[in-house]
Amino acid sequence: MKRLPVKSLVRVSLIAALSIAILVGLTSSAKEYSLTTVLVKSTVIFVAILFLSLYNVGVQVWLSRRWSYFSRQFRFYRFMASFSGALLFNFLMFRTVISTNLHTFVIPDWYEQVRNRDIWPLLFMLHGTVFNAFVLMVHNYITMVHAKNDAELENARLKFANTEAINQLLRQQIHPHFLFNALNTLKSLIRRHPDKAEEYLIHLSDFLRASISKGHKNIISLKDEIKLSVDYLEMQKMRAGEALKFSIDIDQQALGNRWLPAFSLQPLLENAIKHNVLTSEDPLYLDVIQEGDYLKVMNNLQVKHQTEASTGSGLMNLSERYKMLTGEDILIEDDGRTFTVKIKILQHAGSDYRG
Repeated sequence: MKRLPVKSLVRVSLIAALSIAILVGLTSSAKEYSLTTVLVKSTVIFVAILFLSLYNVGVQVWLSRRWSYFSRQFRFYRFMASFSGALLFNFLMFRTVISTNLHTFVIPDWYEQVRNRDIWPLLFMLHGTVFNAFVLMVHNYITMVHAKNDAELENARLKFANTEAINQLLRQQIHPHFLFNALNTLKSLIRRHPDKAEEYLIHLSDFLRASISKGHKNIISLKDEIKLSVDYLEMQKMRAGEALKFSIDIDQQALGNRWLPAFSLQPLLENAIKHNVLTSEDPLYLDVIQEGDYLKVMNNLQVKHQTEASTGSGLMNLSERYKMLTGEDILIEDDGRTFTVKIKILQHAGSDYRG
């Protein structure tokens, strides 16, 4: 959950306090209390419960700036602060009620049957503790509903972003330019270098097969994403020759137990090739390097004056997916000589990647 639903908590606190005050008023009316007694008792109950509710909202807002709502520290300190504050408030309220005419309206009739009046403050504080527990239950319910809704919304947005990324990749694969370049390169290799043509065809078939077979997944292993990217780069290398040079430096242990959003690396490589000049005299250097928990994709800048048509949504799509998955954004650096994109390597393939 990104943030507390403060507005909803305040709104529900107001409704709950008003509802209980009305219920108390109706109960008092049924006992044939005077209108003044009914109004005073209902007003005091309304103010007390509303104060407790808003106090609890304030405690949650204050603690949420330090700890996650679902953390043990948050729950522990919230519980302590909530009931400590409730006990103190009810004690002070009891002293105020007893020392004023309010006690004739607020103190229940059955208190008079308790011979030891020293117990009255304990009974009054017990009532306040019950009300406070009710407030906590209502707040927990509202917060959990919002957390569930936020999670469902994020999952829906993530599925949409992932589907869009997959569709973009599939469009690129069946795009006439892609097919034309792939088939033209294959034709040239068959005529001049039959051995390389076979290698090119293997990379192409692996690339297409992986794209389609893993297209329904949100997360794939780092190993599979690297394999997909290598197939793509090898095809581009056979087409561009010495005009394209690339290197991949990944910790081998990370390949089997680390993860990436599906189709997050290959589009970065494709963008670099699409938007930069590739010549034998000035090759394009593409480097994929692991730096701790990040994967860095870096290329030298040789920007084309006229680039292929592009929607410009590739980086935005990847950025959005990372924000939803990890709560962090991708890192982009452009110093005029090199262009670098850093993406976080995920530690597991579960549904919560925020640590």
